[in-house]
Amino acid sequence: MALKMMQTTYQLENELMNEAYTELKLHHTVPSELREKLAKTFGERFFNGLELADTHKVRRYDFNPSGRIVWVVQGRKEEYQVIPEIPFCYCDDYYFRVMEKKRGLCYHIIAQRIAEALNQYEKITKGDLEYSSITNRWRVMNKQEKKSTEPTDSGS
Repeated sequence: MALKMMQTTYQLENELMNEAYTELKLHHTVPSELREKLAKTFGERFFNGLELADTHKVRRYDFNPSGRIVWVVQGRKEEYQVIPEIPFCYCDDYYFRVMEKKRGLCYHIIAQRIAEALNQYEKITKGDLEYSSITNRWRVMNKQEKKSTEPTDSGS
């Protein structure tokens, strides 16, 4: 029963954010009724996400010629890659609450969705050759780090 309730919370939050995205894109602002609904559902996560969007702490990297897009949100401690289509974020809140289905979204995902809908993000265009330099920071361990942590043969 508890698992079903958590899945419902997870699904409800995602559905509400999708509805909000559509409404925000249409009205180009957060209507008071929607603001109340989002605040009631997400609490502080909504206000934190709205603040990040309002202060332009969301960036969209567009890579050419591939057309790949990478979303990055500046949180309190560091930058996090957000993948809105899934939705997924590299933050601890996502790993400890969203993946355990206690929540549907972290505030970084909320910030990205609001910023995208309201066109309140910084757009940065890069060449495909720069893709790895942008995304490497979110990989658990890149090849160079892995190589430096491998045991060495001391010859004895």
